[in-house]
Amino acid sequence: MDEEISKPRGLPEENGRENDAGVQFVLESKGKWWHAGYHLTTAIVGPTILALPYTFSGMGWAVGFLCLTVIGLVTFYAYYLMSKVLDHCEKQGRRHFRFRELAADVFGSGWMFYFVIIVQTAVNTGVAIGTILLSGECIEIVYSSIYPDGPLKLYGFIAMVTVAMMFLSQFPSFHSLRYINFISLLLCLSYTSLVVGACIHAGLSKNAPPKDYSLDPSKSIRTFNAFTSISTLDQIIQ
Repeated sequence: MDEEISKPRGLPEENGRENDAGVQFVLESKGKWWHAGYHLTTAIVGPTILALPYTFSGMGWAVGFLCLTVIGLVTFYAYYLMSKVLDHCEKQGRRHFRFRELAADVFGSGWMFYFVIIVQTAVNTGVAIGTILLSGECIEIVYSSIYPDGPLKLYGFIAMVTVAMMFLSQFPSFHSLRYINFISLLLCLSYTSLVVGACIHAGLSKNAPPKDYSLDPSKSIRTFNAFTSISTLDQIIQ
């Protein structure tokens, strides 16, 4: 009976923990709580956080704060439920390290294991492509500001970022990237502080451009902007 309880339901037989290098690496990790802190911070505080002013411009202050609060509560509640399920499984002797294992155990179906793999692969591919393109464009903007007549083009920067991403992808876990993520944390704090400071300065400056917080008079455009803003907020919270 105990043997049946401790065996994850719906998982392929070949995924034994003793032969899983990824699981063994996690079990042997010596990361501390502050490592997890700046890993999570750099994962959350990305360039999308700078889109908050745009999202509020499409919904207004009241609706914007309301949607931001609701989406945040729903997201954190989903994480809370996931942590409860993980804790429940672990108490029964089934500790999971991947979403696909958890899904197969909860739903008790082998096809769910592969379904989650497909979804995760699609999402990760989209995020990786978007990150590479955005990073290449950002570097190209900085380069063009310093060298307006420089020979390098956008595709060159995209290729550079792609090579860097391929190199970083060879690290076995987030803990292996702790020093890089720590530098990323400092950069995140720096650019968010600069943006906040610039906004406050622009708001208090006597020479600031006129401020207009009114929504678009067209009802259809307001509706479109509202849905666009909600999707952007969802990406920021996620």
